Amino acid sequence: MMASVLISAGTIASVSMPLEAVRQSTPISSAILDLPVLLAVTWVTPVAGAVLGASILAPLVALWFLKLRRRRRIVSSTLLWTRSLADLRANTPFQRIRFSWLLVLQILAVIAIALALAQPEAEGFGSSGGRHVILVDRSASMNTVESTSDSGEELSEPTTRLALAKLAAKERVSELLGGGWFSARASEVMVVAFGSRAEIRAPFTDSVSALEAAIDSINPTDESTQLAEAMQLSRAFTSELNRNDARGEIADIPAERPPTIELYSDGRIADLASLALREGEGVLYHRVGNAERNLAVVAVSAERPPDSADRVQVFAAVLNPRSEPAKVTLQLAINGTVRSVTPEPIAIPAASNIDGQFVPGRAQVVFRPIEQPTDAAIEVAIVEDDALRDDDSALIIVPPAKRLSLLHVGSDGFLVRTLLEGLPVERFVSMSLAEFDALAAAGGTAGYDVVVLDGVAPKVLPSGCYLALGAAPPVEGLTVFGGHEGVYPRVARDEHPLFRSASIDELFVSKLVAIQPDKRFEILAESAEGPMIVALDRSDLHLVYVAFDPLDSNWPFQRSFVNFIANAIDHLGRAGDSVIGRSLVPGEAIAFRLPAGSRDGEIELPDGSKTACAIDADGNLTWGPVQLAGLHRIGFTPPGGGARESRLVGVNIGDADEARIDPLESLDIGTTQVQGISVAESRRGALWPWVLFAGLLLVLIEWWSYQRQIRV
Repeated sequence: MMASVLISAGTIASVSMPLEAVRQSTPISSAILDLPVLLAVTWVTPVAGAVLGASILAPLVALWFLKLRRRRRIVSSTLLWTRSLADLRANTPFQRIRFSWLLVLQILAVIAIALALAQPEAEGFGSSGGRHVILVDRSASMNTVESTSDSGEELSEPTTRLALAKLAAKERVSELLGGGWFSARASEVMVVAFGSRAEIRAPFTDSVSALEAAIDSINPTDESTQLAEAMQLSRAFTSELNRNDARGEIADIPAERPPTIELYSDGRIADLASLALREGEGVLYHRVGNAERNLAVVAVSAERPPDSADRVQVFAAVLNPRSEPAKVTLQLAINGTVRSVTPEPIAIPAASNIDGQFVPGRAQVVFRPIEQPTDAAIEVAIVEDDALRDDDSALIIVPPAKRLSLLHVGSDGFLVRTLLEGLPVERFVSMSLAEFDALAAAGGTAGYDVVVLDGVAPKVLPSGCYLALGAAPPVEGLTVFGGHEGVYPRVARDEHPLFRSASIDELFVSKLVAIQPDKRFEILAESAEGPMIVALDRSDLHLVYVAFDPLDSNWPFQRSFVNFIANAIDHLGRAGDSVIGRSLVPGEAIAFRLPAGSRDGEIELPDGSKTACAIDADGNLTWGPVQLAGLHRIGFTPPGGGARESRLVGVNIGDADEARIDPLESLDIGTTQVQGISVAESRRGALWPWVLFAGLLLVLIEWWSYQRQIRV
C-alpha cells in the first residue's frame, strides 16, 4: 500500500500511512484500527513553498527542451562521430525528453526545497473527519505538578497535569478544525470535563474559539476519577432521536459512525474495569505526566479519652503507592498552629502485588494526647514535598469537650451503678424503673445525655441515647423468643469503638436472652446461638443492647468490662452530635441542620473564595457537591439576628487510587487495550529541517552524477 496525500480546504495535510506501519510505529487501540489512521501535518508557509516550486520546476523542465551550445572541438577519429550525432539529436529544441536520472534528481531536489520552505510540522494523529469528543480529566491526580515533559525535557516552570492536558487539548482542537489550504477537517468537536462526575463544557460545535474557551474554563478538583458518566454523556449527544415511531415513542438511533473519543488523562480511573466500548467506537488515550513520587495521608481520626475529656488524641494513616519503601515526617496542627511533629521519620513499607491485586504500603501513626477543651480543626500533614500536595494532608473537626449528664435506671444494680459513679461526668442520677416511667411520661428524659437501663425494661423508650443491659428494651424491630444457656462469643466487631481495649474473647455467659433483630440493627457481637450485643442508630434513638445481665457472666471479673461500659457511655454520649465532626470526601454534599430560623448562609472554600448557600425554614443546609479538599467554613446569621456564627467542615481526598500518580501506559477498557500516546509526542514538531537536508543531499547526488557523466 502506497502512502497518499489528502488535500482539502484547510491548513493541515494528512498523510495516510499503511496499516501495518501504523501498528509498528505507534501502538493504538484495536478498537480504532478500522477507522482512518492519519498523521496530520501543518504547513506554516504553504504559499511560499508553492511559489518557489512553481517558479523553478517550469524553467528547469524547459531547459531540457532547449538545445545546449557546445564549443567546437577537433577530434582525431571518426569513431566519435556517432556519439556526437546522438548528442546533437538530444539537444535539438522541442524534441521528446528522454529519461535521465539527472532530471529526476533535479526535480526531487526542487520539490524537497519547496516543501522545506513551506515549513511542515507534524501534529501526531489527525482526523479524516467525523465527530470527536474531548474528555479532560480534572480529578485529584491531575493536580500533580510536573517539572519535566513526557519526553523528559525540563519545563520552563513547574506545571500541573491539568494545565498540560488543557494545552494539548486546545492544540488538538486547532488541529481538528484548523482552516487553510491543507486540512483533514473534523465536522464537530465536543468538550467534557470529568472527575467523580461529568460536565459538558461545550456541546458539538465547529467554533475553535468556543471550544478553546470551554477548555480554559475547566477548573481543577480533588475528586476521584469516574469515567462512566462522561462516556454516557458523549454517547447521548451522538445519537439522533426518532420521533416517528409507530407507537409515538422516542427511540435512540445511533449515528452513522460513532464519534472518536479523545481522553486526556493519566489513566488512573477507578471504574475502568466496569466500562466497555461499543461496536465501532474508537478511543485515543492522550497520556499526561510522568511524575511518580507521592505519599498521602489517607485517614485521620481524633477522640477524647473517657477519663480526660479536655484532651484530644489523634490517629493518622499514611500511604505509599510506590514499589520502594519511604520515610516521611508528619506534623499535627490545631487551628492552623503546629502543635506536634514526629520526632523520627515514619517508615512506610513499599507497595506490593498480592494475587494480582495492588496493595499500597501503609503505616499507622498515633500522636500523643493534646489539651484542647474547645472545638478545633485538626490537620495532619506531610512535611516533605512531593509531586501531589493535595493529598499530603487530612483534617478533622473535633467538637468541644462534652460534660455528660448520666441517668442510671435500676435500684438493684449495685455493680453497674458503682462503675458509673466513677466516670468523669458532669451529673449522675440513679432512679428506679417506676420513677423513670413517670419521668418519661412527663417528658423529662431529655435532660440526660445517656440513660443506662440496668436489667429493667421501661414501658416506653423516649428519644435519646440508651445502654440496656439484660432485659430487652421495648424497641420496634427487636423480637425476644426465649433464652440460651452456656454461651461463648464467636464473632465480634473488634474495630468498633465499643471494643477499644475491651476484648470479649474470654467471655462466658450462663444465660443469654434469645433475640431476633431486624436489618436496622447492627450486630456487634454474636455467638453460635444468636446475637449477644446489638446497636441501633436512628435520628431519634441511639441504643446499645447487651443481651445478658453482666452478673450472669464472668465479665465483671475482666478488665474489658470496665472499658466496655466507659466506651459505650462515651460513644452514646456523642451520638447524634452535628455531622460537622465528620470528614467528607470530594464529590459529596455538605448537609446538616442549623438552628431553625438561621439565614444568610455563606461557605468559604479552601481557596479563599466564598459562595452563598440556602438554608430552609427548619435550618437544613445542603450544598455541593464539594470539589476541593480542605477546610470549609460555613457562616450564617442565627435566628433572632445577632453576631454571625460559623461551622467548620473538613474535606479529605482519602482515595488510594488518586495517590497512585504514575501514569498508565495503556488502558484496558473491556476487552480492548488502548495504548497511550504521550501528549509531548503528539504535539507539533518541525519537519522542514529534515526535508531541507534531504533536498540538499539530492543536489549533491545530482552534481556527483553529472561530474561522472562528463568525464572523458
